Amino acid sequence: MDNTFDITALETIDLLETRLKRIEYAVCGHVDKATIHNNENATKKLAELEHSLHQLASKSRVIQDLLRLHSRHPGLFQSTKDSEIPTSLLPTDLLHIVLASASSYPSTASRLTSIMDAPVPTANLSASLIDLQPRLAKVESLQAAQNADLSLLRERTAAIIQRWYTVDVLRAGDSWAELESRVEDVERGVRRAEKLRREDEESL
Repeated sequence: MDNTFDITALETIDLLETRLKRIEYAVCGHVDKATIHNNENATKKLAELEHSLHQLASKSRVIQDLLRLHSRHPGLFQSTKDSEIPTSLLPTDLLHIVLASASSYPSTASRLTSIMDAPVPTANLSASLIDLQPRLAKVESLQAAQNADLSLLRERTAAIIQRWYTVDVLRAGDSWAELESRVEDVERGVRRAEKLRREDEESL
């Protein structure tokens, strides 16, 4: 193309396409064979590149989470200069925060070093992990169904315990109270009859 702006736009889109392919390889373990032709105009290439991004996002939950995180907190994806302090706190407050967390710095550095030394998994291993996603989804749905069954069993158990307490315990207590009341009435009647008998004997 003779237009310098169009050439710059196409080169920029080519760089974006390269970055998209790297992301696709890092997430999926492979790269789609289809590429955007260089003889197309910038508008069409950009539209096809955006379509490829949407397809990749629809296939990967990781990219969906990243896009959702970027839409909610875009500041996390913006780099700041080392000389700039990304906070409104005073230097004394920052010093207290740093000193309070100083003991965790060596362990954090050791963990980061171990992460750097860890080997990068192969593409086949990443692809096998991606293939496990449907099985993991089935296990997750099964676990959700089991949790629902357990919740139902807990509710039924609570209802049975409440019925047992209401029917057996409370009613048994009422029966014993009624029986005790009847026994007391009988005792009072017996004492009254004995008193009358003694009065009759004394009157004779």
